[in-house]
Amino acid sequence: MTVVDPKNLGGMKAAYTIAYEKAVRQLRALSAGQLAELCSRSAAVLNGATIRLSFFGTRVELRIPEDQGLEFRPQDLPLVEKILILHYLLGRENRPVKGTLVAFKNLPGASFYDPTYQKRGPRRIARRYGQDIDAFGRACRNLHWREAQLGDASFELDILPKIRGLVVLHAGDEEFPAEANILFDDAIVNFLPLEDVAVLAGLIATRLAKSGKPQERPDA
Repeated sequence: MTVVDPKNLGGMKAAYTIAYEKAVRQLRALSAGQLAELCSRSAAVLNGATIRLSFFGTRVELRIPEDQGLEFRPQDLPLVEKILILHYLLGRENRPVKGTLVAFKNLPGASFYDPTYQKRGPRRIARRYGQDIDAFGRACRNLHWREAQLGDASFELDILPKIRGLVVLHAGDEEFPAEANILFDDAIVNFLPLEDVAVLAGLIATRLAKSGKPQERPDA
């Protein structure tokens, strides 16, 4: 996935459309045997022409019609999320991993993308919740993430069948600014390109921001 300047919305949309269409063509080009192997590798479920998997705790279905294209359920899934799911399914890297959670900067070749990752994910989380650990905890629990024991607060989440995340927050004070980090399964390098991992960090930050918004009260 091409990283596009967020100010250039037209360019971003075009880049995402190209990436999506390319991934759909790659998926449709697979034989039945290759598709079964792909789903087995990514821990997705294949039932006829339908692929099922979990994405951020929600069941997603991809149906491959006989003629052309690809049908997603939920139908309103954002384009960037469809691309991430397709890239995950199509991932074919086979790098050795230890089965541990690691920081983005420790992934092979990640230094180039680290500024984008920080901007999209950790810095947004730190700005939003760095002075309010309790609000961070409520937002994570609203998303049904599991409490962990790192930093001042941390929560683990299931992203894709073979990819977990761990969001860690260190509160800010008068001496040090707030800091956040997102750890991923080291196996993520075998399923997603680094550009996509940076985008994924942004999706995590967005979910946290939306989860932490106060509920509107109905009119009395």
